[in-house]
Amino acid sequence: MHSTPNNVFSSSDQINLIDALGSKAFFASLVNLLKTTTEFDSSSAICYNKDKPPELLFSDLLEHEQEIFYARFLDGAYVASPAYQGFMNNASDGAYLWSELMPKGFKSSQMYMAYYQPSSIEDLLYFFVNCGDSGFIQFSIGRHSPNPQFSVDEFNCLSQINRVIIAFIRKHWEIVQLKHAHGGQTLSSVVSTRVNYLLNNFEPELLTARERQIAKLVITGHSSQSAADNLHISPGTERVHRAKLYAKLKLRSSSELFSYFLGQLTRLS
Repeated sequence: MHSTPNNVFSSSDQINLIDALGSKAFFASLVNLLKTTTEFDSSSAICYNKDKPPELLFSDLLEHEQEIFYARFLDGAYVASPAYQGFMNNASDGAYLWSELMPKGFKSSQMYMAYYQPSSIEDLLYFFVNCGDSGFIQFSIGRHSPNPQFSVDEFNCLSQINRVIIAFIRKHWEIVQLKHAHGGQTLSSVVSTRVNYLLNNFEPELLTARERQIAKLVITGHSSQSAADNLHISPGTERVHRAKLYAKLKLRSSSELFSYFLGQLTRLS
């Protein structure tokens, strides 16, 4: 028998969260409330907006994960995150397992090996909240090795209460907007501009339009099969285009392409 919102959260838990609405303590209160139902090791909240740089609203990360998060993820590598791709693809409000959002072959991608693997992330569970013109909020909880992935029962329990969680997050963000008191750490608009520009204008003098499309998909974590599916071409055709773009850039693998992309970001600064 799965839990329901009425017996998951105590009255005092909900009152504490209501009291924290619109304050810097909100996400910490939400984390404390969720830990009464599910065990997890880390959490974060990011607001994405297609017309503005991403904004880090909250983070409670493991020490080794935090160093990698700030040095790599927030400095442009977030574009390859499955959750960011969910935002770009207009994912609906709700709870999502990491595995649902991953493109095929993601665990073989440079993004996974450069960020997620060194962070020892075993699993992630996301809550997506579309707040319209004021942004798209991604709230995530994570488990790290040697802890197990989220079970089906745990996900089902959180899925049942995701409307409550989403409603709280949306109301909190509405109050924050009204108070004009953003407490988050805004990522550099320069980084955001560089990332979006480079993804959409990747080596235009060297690559064809199709090769640039494939480069963008590879950089954002797609496998050969997933890239082919997105472009409605055969895997064989995708491999031909990929081989040509690697040859033109004098690269040998997707990991080298990802490193090349990050190097181009640095040179654009």
